[in-house]
Amino acid sequence: MIRDYLILLSWLCAVQGKIGYFWHITDIHYDPKYAVQGNAPNTKCWNMRNIVDGGRMRLDRKLAGKFGDYSCDSPWALIESAARAMRSKHGDIEFVLWTGDALTRNAGMNAELRLQCLRNLTELLHRTFKGQFVFPALGHEDIGLNYTQLASVWQNWLPPEAVDTFVKAGYYTIEQRSKKYRIVFLNTNLWLNPIDSRMLHRSGSSTVDNTQDPFGQWSWFQSVLENARKKKETVYIVGHTPPGVDDHESGAAALNERHNTKYLQVVRLYSDIIRGQFFGHWHSDTFRVIYSDTGLPVSWIMMAPSVTPNTVGGPNNPGLRLYKFETNTGQILDYTQYYLNLPEANSIGKANWIVEYSLLDYYELDEITAITLHDLADRFTQSNDYAFVRYYAANTVSLPREVEQIWGCGGPLNGVCALHHYCTVTRLNPESYRYILEFYASDSQK
Repeated sequence: MIRDYLILLSWLCAVQGKIGYFWHITDIHYDPKYAVQGNAPNTKCWNMRNIVDGGRMRLDRKLAGKFGDYSCDSPWALIESAARAMRSKHGDIEFVLWTGDALTRNAGMNAELRLQCLRNLTELLHRTFKGQFVFPALGHEDIGLNYTQLASVWQNWLPPEAVDTFVKAGYYTIEQRSKKYRIVFLNTNLWLNPIDSRMLHRSGSSTVDNTQDPFGQWSWFQSVLENARKKKETVYIVGHTPPGVDDHESGAAALNERHNTKYLQVVRLYSDIIRGQFFGHWHSDTFRVIYSDTGLPVSWIMMAPSVTPNTVGGPNNPGLRLYKFETNTGQILDYTQYYLNLPEANSIGKANWIVEYSLLDYYELDEITAITLHDLADRFTQSNDYAFVRYYAANTVSLPREVEQIWGCGGPLNGVCALHHYCTVTRLNPESYRYILEFYASDSQK
């Protein structure tokens, strides 16, 4: 009897596979010009004393902190502390997802400096995760270098078959041959709105126009998904810019409307094999739910908060995310969100990255599925539920209240604020988002 039980237990373990972990880091926005002598925010934390105040230290001058400032991009000290934290908190991982915007948005960096900064970041991550793979996706701030240069920088992480498509247009797939899942890395720069896309200008040796299928990424993407289905593989989709709109007050859409619609259609078609979608770009801690044509929740997107504390729509504390998953199938089981209290770190001169929350416990979920996340979003609109209060705190990575009040949309108990976030989570078609927001707004005025 005991022998039969042990055999059954062994079989179950083999079927289920082992538990693994991977880090997700995004939007580092490394600024090599950052200096603690820099004036924030007037000079983006650059050391320009001679220009700003004739070399004299003014009493009203606000100096930047060692680990960063809410109005500036990331200094090297912040990035190094993040790398050390990932290694010390959980160095035994399967891989790292690095979803773009490695470099600062501030002007003044030529191609040579951008390439050197990217090399420095790559070397840091390579030293941090020796023997493990870091898989990068391109953000819109990572352009200005041609794909061959980037492939050379990341050659230790990308297998030959991935390099073949990466040098073409920055997209690739990683097959986990010993497992039954693969990771698809998209170059979302090819799908951006023209007003947001520097890819419409010259990038390396190729000029991108806004065709139906820029550089064949759509046909390649669907072919990879179709082959994965035939081989009974499950899939992670990874990119920088997600579909839908900004969860800050602007409600701006970054993807071209045609490509946004196409992406949602493809995900609906292959939702049976997609185990997760991982993006960055908006710098905030949030998620999205994708629905079938009949309104059923069929897939989800997780968007990790940025390492940089600065963003156009409002600041946040720096964040890092550790996912727990089942390695044989790719099933996401949970994640732990880490963060750095930036004012405290600057005050004591030490970066203490700590756990902010774990998803299942924080939101009282049993599992991570499109249905459970749909139900969570639905709780945002219920006045007797504190789900939105918790989400609102996590959205800006536990930003100090006095800072949040300047940038926030009215506070966690503000009905309009809750409605806005509910709509950004559940309406990934920008037109649908605007319609439902206007509908509820007009209905509340009756």
